[in-house]
Amino acid sequence: MNKKLLPVVLCGLIAAPLSAWAEDSEKESPPEEWELAERSDPMTEPVKKFLKVLEDLDRRYPDSAKIDVARFMETEGEAVAQAYCNVLGFDGPCVPEDRKGDEVFVAYSPEHSAAKRALGWWDWLTMRFTNVGIIPHNNACPAGYAWTEIRMDDEDRRNANRREGWIGATVSNANTSWRFCKVSTFKSMQYRPLPQAGNRYDYAVLNMGLFCPSGARRYTRVQTNEVWNNQNGSYGGVFPNFRVYNTWFTLYCHFDGGASSALGHMTTFPQHGFAHGVFAPLSMPTHPLGAGYVHQDDEDLVNWNSWLLGSPDEIMGGGRNTLRYLMRVE
Repeated sequence: MNKKLLPVVLCGLIAAPLSAWAEDSEKESPPEEWELAERSDPMTEPVKKFLKVLEDLDRRYPDSAKIDVARFMETEGEAVAQAYCNVLGFDGPCVPEDRKGDEVFVAYSPEHSAAKRALGWWDWLTMRFTNVGIIPHNNACPAGYAWTEIRMDDEDRRNANRREGWIGATVSNANTSWRFCKVSTFKSMQYRPLPQAGNRYDYAVLNMGLFCPSGARRYTRVQTNEVWNNQNGSYGGVFPNFRVYNTWFTLYCHFDGGASSALGHMTTFPQHGFAHGVFAPLSMPTHPLGAGYVHQDDEDLVNWNSWLLGSPDEIMGGGRNTLRYLMRVE
């Protein structure tokens, strides 16, 4: 598409209701699919508890730059880590295990290599404290940035997925694969609010740490994907994101334009030496390197979609389907 026409086309999408893209196929679904969908409620007790833990942490620690990490880990780390392990289906402690770049959580035992930990089995949280994920332009992350992929099996019947413009390495066809490069805790703290106030100066990154960087607020997208023979999956570390069968819970660190930060504002986006982007509204005054959107046709039957812990403002949207806007910044 002509780059001069792209902003005009994309801006028209801001006002387009997501319902216009819905492909309601409920009448075509067999009874057994209805039965499965009705049993797929993702809001289990462990999920409710973990979300409540995050909400409580964000209330008590509104700016991560002011947290004494060592003290927090000593006094609260184990309980938080256990809540996440419970969401993943573990009754007791769990620890991440690296399997050739893929991160898989396993049950902790004293014989496990994780036993050699200075703090305790939960000290894996220390290296996942304020990390974020950014959207790579190419299908790879350079050394020092861990590759992460969140795969979503979108609605099968009369699929209405759409995409336009710059979406980086994101795969959008009949299904969607969100790809991110995980940024280290130190470099993640370079992300802060822009000084200009207003929703059009907002942006967001994937939440990949226990807390968001200074000046950000967190929210969660509950997104129900195809229920029948669901193929949802992931590669690499996705903490604190998680899935319950066909529903993904993806968390975002949202920087409101002009919001306060203990570390001050940033005037330009951090540069990492490779082409990448973030989630940002099309109304942002300038996006010279490219902008686009990805629309996902989520499950048409029993649909649990919602926004929790906060609002995405103009960066994302959706009821029974999901829309995200992207912007390349390097």
